[in-house]
Amino acid sequence: MSHGNTTLVTGFARAIFELALEPWLSAMDTMRDTLVANPDLGPRLDDQALSFGERKKLLDEVLPANTTESIRNFFYTLVKDGNIHLVDDIKSHLLALMTQAAHIRETIVTTAVALSDDEKQAFREKLVAKYGDNLDVRFKVDPKIIGGVIVQVGDKILDGSVAAKLNAVEATFKSVS
Repeated sequence: MSHGNTTLVTGFARAIFELALEPWLSAMDTMRDTLVANPDLGPRLDDQALSFGERKKLLDEVLPANTTESIRNFFYTLVKDGNIHLVDDIKSHLLALMTQAAHIRETIVTTAVALSDDEKQAFREKLVAKYGDNLDVRFKVDPKIIGGVIVQVGDKILDGSVAAKLNAVEATFKSVS
């Protein structure tokens, strides 16, 4: 993947990530607002003395009609276990995870041949020592690079492949001729 494509791909991936989480964040905001506006609702939804069916019915009365099945099931799980009061804390933790995920850098190590587990671990350790521990390191094999290694950390590419060196030599000969 070229550098320009890496930036484009990263932008699209980030947009999808944020769009995917937006309905969840919005639903949790709506639930928090509903619980604040109805101070007796939270304790009733968490009250294990009431049957789950009764609490589920109470929840269904306050959930917007357009609530997706997965979000509705999430709230049912909270109500079933008496944890609807945790919705704001869950949202805060989700936002923290989003921030953390935004700082994780995708790292791809490409070699001409597959590396052993020990070699992969050694690569990870060197990369963490140089770039920090916020890396998501994956390994690829591409015989076209002939030998050496290409390391991509975020949008930085370090090309130490034999193919790149041969291309540089070829370019030098063409410029001299």
